[in-house]
Amino acid sequence: MAITTILFDLGKTLVDFDFGPVNQRLTESSQLPAEVAKQRTKDGYNAFCRGEMSAAEWQKFIETDYDLRMSADEFRRFWADIFWPIEGMFELAHRTKKRYRQYLLSNTDEIHLPWCMERYADRFEGLLDGMILSYEAGAIKPDRRIFEYGTKRFNLIPEDCVFIDDLAENIEAAREFGFHGVVITSPEQVERDLQKLGLETT
Repeated sequence: MAITTILFDLGKTLVDFDFGPVNQRLTESSQLPAEVAKQRTKDGYNAFCRGEMSAAEWQKFIETDYDLRMSADEFRRFWADIFWPIEGMFELAHRTKKRYRQYLLSNTDEIHLPWCMERYADRFEGLLDGMILSYEAGAIKPDRRIFEYGTKRFNLIPEDCVFIDDLAENIEAAREFGFHGVVITSPEQVERDLQKLGLETT
């Protein structure tokens, strides 16, 4: 059966990012041992991405653990001003949109996603038919529940879909669910792999 639908991850697929400045400030502010702080933040962020915390609760979590105080707007910029577009992927996605349904499928949060959609509104305009977001699904990749949520919400047939993500473990889980999968290393490689799957990319 021919592929009719392309699913894109967000970070490291459509947009790149650098958490370095955020991590540096958190490390400098933490009163906890570095490894303890790192694990607490990872666990807390996974909960935020699953929608188990609001943006305000996530800010409070970070401020409490790292002895920081910011306004909501300051925290939003601190947390989200880390992204820039991968232009080659946006160019490819706009070409494929002429022939295929396209969706975002991302582990993200209610600060990062709106920031990217607002900051790069011109790139996203007309690109997507919908978004499958971890904080709405209540699950993060590679948990198959996010794939179940997305296919049910948008009436997708797994074998008709190809998913593009930067992490091999997420692509492995997607393939186990029934999707085709492409691990991105560059826009040019993604285009070649899509063509190998029979998609038209011009």
